[in-house]
Amino acid sequence: MEIPFYQVDVFTDHIFGGNPLAVFTSGSDFKEEDLQKVAREMNLSETTFVYPASTDEADFDVRIFTPTREIPFAGHPTLGTAYVLRKYGGVTENPLRLNFKAGIISVWEEKGKSFMQHPPAEILHELHRSERIAHALGLTLNDLDEKLPVQVVSTGFPALIVPIISINKINKISIHPSILNEVLEPLGIHLIYPFCRETIGWGNTVHARAFAPGLGIPEDPATGSVAGAMGAYWASLSSDDEISMVIEQGYEMQRPSLIYVEVSKQEIQKIRVGGQCQSVFNGCMEL
Repeated sequence: MEIPFYQVDVFTDHIFGGNPLAVFTSGSDFKEEDLQKVAREMNLSETTFVYPASTDEADFDVRIFTPTREIPFAGHPTLGTAYVLRKYGGVTENPLRLNFKAGIISVWEEKGKSFMQHPPAEILHELHRSERIAHALGLTLNDLDEKLPVQVVSTGFPALIVPIISINKINKISIHPSILNEVLEPLGIHLIYPFCRETIGWGNTVHARAFAPGLGIPEDPATGSVAGAMGAYWASLSSDDEISMVIEQGYEMQRPSLIYVEVSKQEIQKIRVGGQCQSVFNGCMEL
């Protein structure tokens, strides 16, 4: 049986940038035991499988797999899957409602970009700057920015957000997996997200990297799920009710990515994360 799939780059205005994603629009064609094997074969940070909606509140169900496990939610798979359904599946709903293990996420198409609505953010932990965190990144304690907090923040996918003093230090990060596991495991999380306020692109807000070796992702070139958490983190440092920021990521991997984040603190917190998507190729898996 031939099962079609599509590969797209997310959070970029050109192919070979951003974060690659494989989308299988006919998830029902697979046996349950094959899903993880397919994701491992694709060998991308995430692969998605689309199913008919199991609830009237959604247009489609979507499952996300890394090379090693299924995860409840992730940012670039959300935007990339919506893009594929619109471009190749003839879907016109705007917003498009996608039902993930973590819940229903709405995706809008606006002026050439896709935006998704995140759940409100939650600060799960605030940590002290420590040598253990610095060493997990291959840095020293002095390389962590003492003016900003170290926090675990989540909008559905929690991450340890760590401020670094400069791009020079960000570039020198070398992950020590065993130490990183000692830091992350007690927190019940899998991803660390160092960032700095110095940027490469003029007008961008922060420069970031993301590492989740425990999920089979040595480094991620664009992390939309954590971008929402980063937006909430950034908004908590400002007295403004409306925050707009641009996160640059993936430069160290030669996959530059731009992630747009909007946060409204009026009444109920609203977070939107978006960017551009580019088609790369499509094909069929023989199974």
